[in-house]
Amino acid sequence: MLNTIDRTGKVLDLFTAETPEWGVTAVAARLQLPKSTTFDIMSSLAAIGLLQQTSGDRYRLGWRVLLFSRRLMSSSCFNANTNRRVAALSHHLSAVVTIGAWDGQGVVCITNASADRTDPIVTRGVHISAHTSALGKFLMAQLPWSTVEELVDHTGLPRLTENSVVDVNILHTQLISARRDDVAIEHGETILDQSCIAVGIHQRDRRAIAALSISAPTERLLGRREEYLRIARRTARSLVQNAVPPHRTLRVD
Repeated sequence: MLNTIDRTGKVLDLFTAETPEWGVTAVAARLQLPKSTTFDIMSSLAAIGLLQQTSGDRYRLGWRVLLFSRRLMSSSCFNANTNRRVAALSHHLSAVVTIGAWDGQGVVCITNASADRTDPIVTRGVHISAHTSALGKFLMAQLPWSTVEELVDHTGLPRLTENSVVDVNILHTQLISARRDDVAIEHGETILDQSCIAVGIHQRDRRAIAALSISAPTERLLGRREEYLRIARRTARSLVQNAVPPHRTLRVD
């Protein structure tokens, strides 16, 4: 059963904006699975709406994925109001503000806003570099180091800029610091001359369910670091506090 679930996840991971359509033969070859097994997995996913058959043995993601996405957002502390608050904070600070979460494989963008059209924008649902971003460093710091090592063994530490961390020992030190101080910072590791600070969005049990980051030109962020850190933490707390009004507290008996 676990092997089937793992294979199913790997099949779904193949469907991206760059490669939105796959055939059974191509998937079997990519994942080195028997064609019959691949057909069973993809036809089963189509039967429950997670894939849709286009023609012959070719498939695309199914519309039911969108339903799950809406359910996820409505059942979390992230909603349309979150997007508005992130946009307002971005405009107020003239900085890029991003919320991301760990999806088991890396950092996925929940929402992102910039006051400057020249700033890089990350589309919701897109993966963000984990080892070079403040968001990634903060979220990886919450994982067991053995899990991080497995991830690094699988993906490596690609260099995005001359400042990117490519040494696993340095990354380990950064993660220890992020967990200890409850904040992660990177300077020019993803984009040269841009720095980023990230803090956790915590549930009541202090478990980080996501992280919020503020990114700005390095000189400005260094000069306003404590201000940005204070604002980021206040915003992160308020997102959780305002998620469910007191008179609508949810219970599961």
